[in-house]
Amino acid sequence: MAVASQSPGVKPLSFMEKLSPVVSTYQPQTGAAKNIVSSDPSLIIIASWTDARDVHIAKYLRKYQQHYPTVPILLIQSTSKLFLNPSTIGPAVRPAVSVIRAAVGSKSSSDPSPQILLHIFSNGGSSSMAELYREYAATATQGESTQIPLHITIFDSSPSIYRIERAMAFLSVGLSPVQRLVAAPFFYVLASAYAALIFLGIWEDMQIVWGDRHNDPANVLETRRTYIYSDTDKLVGAIDVEAHAEKAEKAGFTVRREQFRGSEHVSHARQDESRYWDIIRGTWDGTYSGK
Repeated sequence: MAVASQSPGVKPLSFMEKLSPVVSTYQPQTGAAKNIVSSDPSLIIIASWTDARDVHIAKYLRKYQQHYPTVPILLIQSTSKLFLNPSTIGPAVRPAVSVIRAAVGSKSSSDPSPQILLHIFSNGGSSSMAELYREYAATATQGESTQIPLHITIFDSSPSIYRIERAMAFLSVGLSPVQRLVAAPFFYVLASAYAALIFLGIWEDMQIVWGDRHNDPANVLETRRTYIYSDTDKLVGAIDVEAHAEKAEKAGFTVRREQFRGSEHVSHARQDESRYWDIIRGTWDGTYSGK
């Protein structure tokens, strides 16, 4: 089956159906069902990073279309407005619940194989999925599972905890060197004030809250997971990713760590595309042995 084509001037995500401002779906073309591979996912979920541009998201979606051409894709986007107002994330991602239930409804609950390939990008994607766990449970009717069906998870540049230097890097994304220099004092005051509020217990570090939900077996029904991260990521440090992975192992999850050297935040595929996609496909089918 051919991957959805893109004509000049057409919006990068025009091949998807928008269900809400942040939830979209892609359904393979009619006739694709006869080419379905039984070992492929029933659904691919992409939880993108905060304020990710459509053109960048589309690059990942098209790669997934190439590798799994018959599989529906659910995209959940993150915005700064949502990320900074955690109570609004749940209602925003709620339309994704019905998509997931419809995609895996025909699968036997006793099937030991994963049904969903979940790819979480950065803390934006982490927040979206952490809140979706709750929405999925809250909207379950009698006889329906309260957990998102069995899946594998790719944690891409994710998750982390709040740190002043990481917050400043986040606030500086998209600014020129001169703009960053001018804004740095203001950003430092803002980031430090937030850190103080967390330290005093006035505000929760929601990044920790979301991270803990990913490591709670009551929320997550998972076969295995892989963390893809970098030693030079300015927004999500390797130390925080590795700490989360260690907690996941202690909670009973099957974990693999894949560190890239010198790659930027959510840009590991740029450095070594072959390795990156080998990791993802190998995590799905359980054959990736690492390098």
